[in-house]
Amino acid sequence: MKKIIVLYRSKTGFSKRYAEWIAEDLGCECRPIKGVKLEDLQDYGFVIYGAGVYAGMIAGAGKIKNWMGKASEKTWIVFATGATPSKEGHEELVFQTNFRKRESRPAHFYYFLSGINYEKMGFFDRLLMRVFAEAASRRAGVDRATALTSVNRCSRDATAELLRYVRLKAG
Repeated sequence: MKKIIVLYRSKTGFSKRYAEWIAEDLGCECRPIKGVKLEDLQDYGFVIYGAGVYAGMIAGAGKIKNWMGKASEKTWIVFATGATPSKEGHEELVFQTNFRKRESRPAHFYYFLSGINYEKMGFFDRLLMRVFAEAASRRAGVDRATALTSVNRCSRDATAELLRYVRLKAG
């Protein structure tokens, strides 16, 4: 079996939670990407990277694309987390926005519904979310307080397809 590592970048804890669940289920190492260098991945044949989606962009996607472009012998998977429920075409749009043709692309991509945690957001992110929540509440007729409430929609079951894929390919 190829040696596996799960890397993540997490601002509010949702991507970290998914990364830890995946690593636990696969019995492999899990680390935040901060401080990791490409050389640190030398012994791993399978790299899984997860991070949140902010304004359509996966945090840290440029770094992992750059690394995997230089390490073409490795198999890599990316999962993104976001508060937007996946509608038809949503996952594909996130993938296409972050991994353009002729760029290094992961072997597989997954989108996991996560949530919003206002308590763990930095000032700037909270400010942006308040602006979006205000606009959304006016459009949808939702109470502003409801729109600014933290919510957790993480589900360990959401990782099942990713786990099946890794076990099949890494085995």
